[in-house]
Amino acid sequence: MPAPSQDDARVQYNRGYYGSSERYLVKALREVARRIEGLIIDLEGPQLRWRASDESWCATELIGFLRDSEREDLLAVRAMLRRDGAPIEERRAYHGPDEHNYRDAMIEELWWDFADLRENMVWTLRAGSDDSGWDNAGEHVFRGRIPLVDYVRQINERDLDTMWKLYDLREQMEAAGIARQSVPRGAA
Repeated sequence: MPAPSQDDARVQYNRGYYGSSERYLVKALREVARRIEGLIIDLEGPQLRWRASDESWCATELIGFLRDSEREDLLAVRAMLRRDGAPIEERRAYHGPDEHNYRDAMIEELWWDFADLRENMVWTLRAGSDDSGWDNAGEHVFRGRIPLVDYVRQINERDLDTMWKLYDLREQMEAAGIARQSVPRGAA
C-alpha cells in the first residue's frame, strides 16, 4: 500500500497535530457545521433561548456568534487568498451576544446566514487551493503573521468548541426537564 499523500483526505498525524491536510480542514468545516445543525434542528422557542446560567449563552446566541464569526473569517480568508500578507482585522464576533439581542432573533435566519457563509468559505478555500493560496498568510495587528492553514484550523477549533457547548446545553436542558431528550455525543 503506498504511503498517503499530504493531500489525502484522511486524518493524518503530520507536523505535530491532526488535520494538517488542507482537504481535511475543508471537510471538517462542512462536517462540524452539519453536526451543529443536528443539535439545534429540533429545539423550539423557549429551548432555543434557555440559558443554563446568566454567564452562559443560549443556543440562539451560540448560532448568532457562529454567523458573525463566519462573516469576519470569510473576509479574512478571502483577503489572505488574494494577497500574501494581507491585513486581517481583530475578531469581534465574541462580543455579539452582549451587543445584540440574539435571544429574540429567528434562529432559522441566523442559521441560514451562517450556512450560506460556510458554503462560501468552503468554495473559496477550494478555489484558493488551485493557486497555492494555502501558502499565504495574513498580517494581524496584534498577533503578527498568521498562515492561512492556521487561521482555518482556528475556525475549526471555534466550531468544535461551539458544538461541545451545544451538547452540554442540551444535556443541561434534559436534566432541567426542558428538552425532550438530548442528542448523544457524536450522534448529531
